[in-house]
Amino acid sequence: MNPIRQIAFYLTAVLFSACLIQGEMVWISEYSGKRMPAEQNDADLFQEYQQAVEAVWEELEWFPIPLSDTNPRAEVTFENSWLAERNYGGMRQHEGTDLMAAIDQAGYYPVISITDGTVEQIGWLEKGGWRIGIRSGNGNYYYYAHLHSYASEWKAGDAVQAGELLGYMGDSGYGPEGTTGEFPVHLHLGIYLPLGADQEKAVNPYWMLRYLESRKLTYAY
Repeated sequence: MNPIRQIAFYLTAVLFSACLIQGEMVWISEYSGKRMPAEQNDADLFQEYQQAVEAVWEELEWFPIPLSDTNPRAEVTFENSWLAERNYGGMRQHEGTDLMAAIDQAGYYPVISITDGTVEQIGWLEKGGWRIGIRSGNGNYYYYAHLHSYASEWKAGDAVQAGELLGYMGDSGYGPEGTTGEFPVHLHLGIYLPLGADQEKAVNPYWMLRYLESRKLTYAY
């Protein structure tokens, strides 16, 4: 087993152990329950879950917010808010991780791609504001939301390399196009696994981000 796969296995095991208190067993049950006999045990569920997310772990390259080479205050923090309640547009669950800016200034922090991939979605969403969606070679979808602006005139089909500048962290969303200031500046990162034709399921990015904390590029900002 190569080092990345060993790390993936270990961190996925930690994730699975946390399922009981983080509500992720619900995800696993929804993902596999309809296709698995009732007598199958947690070990079987773990194996299936591991296989589903292994490709994500193997394609991760960089933390989405680079270090600043000029401002030590330019930090970000994040917590495990997986499936926490959100109420804009009706009650729903939080399918991602929010990286909060220590400096609450839209357009200050660069946002980079954590993987290689291809631009699939670009533009405004009511809940996500200015967002960009990257599809990896393994078919996983990486969703970067609430941006202030884009670094390039991205369009669907553009190739993206891990570490490439996508745009800048902002506070856009929760309203008609152009709405800003409804919440503090942050990046919402979502990761979605393909589950067949036109079906996807969110996976908790928190543990991936914990791993990527040791893999940060440095930018001048």
